[in-house]
Amino acid sequence: MTKKEMLDKVKENLGISDDPKDLMISDVIQEVMNYCNLTEPPAELEPFIRRKVKAIIDYEAETGGSSVFDVTSIKEGDTSITYNTNEISRETIYGLSEKDKLALMRFRRLRR
Repeated sequence: MTKKEMLDKVKENLGISDDPKDLMISDVIQEVMNYCNLTEPPAELEPFIRRKVKAIIDYEAETGGSSVFDVTSIKEGDTSITYNTNEISRETIYGLSEKDKLALMRFRRLRR
């Protein structure tokens, strides 16, 4: 399956008909391919990529996508800012978390 076919399949399964999300979907496909050392994504990766894209879309709908950090609390009287360091943060949403890497392990190829 080519990257274009994967992009179209993910868009079809998520019900996305317009093009603004194409770059985000392509980025997720490329990141997965880079991690797995693949030249073309196998069709079996579509559910993983679809869930990852859906998580990003949901995260952006919830936070607006414009926040720089995941801040959980701000205290002004001697300035204290607490950041989200839990398992779910901006970095694990947009990047590959340890759980994602574990799921991709069976698709990973060794470089020669």
